[in-house]
Amino acid sequence: MLFFTLIGLGVGYGIFYTTKPFYTSSMTLMLADIRNEFVEEQLSKLGQMVSDGNFEAVADRLDISTEAAKQIKDMQFSNLDQDRISEDSILTGSPFRIELSLYNSSVFNSMEPAIVSYLENNRYFLKQKSIRQRKVQDLIAKLNEEISSIDSVKSAAVTPRGPVNGFVYGAPLDPTTLYRESIKMFEERVKLEAELEQLDNIQVVSGFLPRSKPSGPDLLKHLLIGGGVSLLIGVVAAVWLDNKKQK
Repeated sequence: MLFFTLIGLGVGYGIFYTTKPFYTSSMTLMLADIRNEFVEEQLSKLGQMVSDGNFEAVADRLDISTEAAKQIKDMQFSNLDQDRISEDSILTGSPFRIELSLYNSSVFNSMEPAIVSYLENNRYFLKQKSIRQRKVQDLIAKLNEEISSIDSVKSAAVTPRGPVNGFVYGAPLDPTTLYRESIKMFEERVKLEAELEQLDNIQVVSGFLPRSKPSGPDLLKHLLIGGGVSLLIGVVAAVWLDNKKQK
């Protein structure tokens, strides 16, 4: 049993020594009003290409070099709010996390914008963004017309022309109300302009953290597995030899 255990520890250490070290880090992203399963499908296709070793396609999708694509070991995707909704509900606009394992820690810097661009440039996502952008721009243009119109009326109310002060075309005007309405519209325009700057379908909440020390392989894990399996084999062999001796 001791002999088998020592052999298993040696095999475990040998596998650890020959296994290429890798670095694991995660990135949290926030979705717009888009179903999370659409993003999951996009990332699943990317992960499948990595599993198949089709690094040329991965490099083309992410717009990175083939050498950088070859540094990808694994990619995992998870919804952060998956357990907060009922089974028959559709998860929409929920934050999600991408966990990436790379053989080269320095590649994390280029992978973050590459993955975001890959998701953002999806044809469906781009169309939805264009629709929202056009809607907001139309509202801003309408508000600009209304603000310009109110400014003209304010000027006429402050410096009225005609025999009756405070009246324009026979209608009484309150300059205070006009100023209040103008400020309200201006605040609404500021909100829409801020919304226009945040129309991206994918926004990074926290990016990848470059790792200075490898996340794996784990020496202790390899030794425990190698030693444990070999010990089990040793026990089986010892029982077999003992039964053979008794017979």
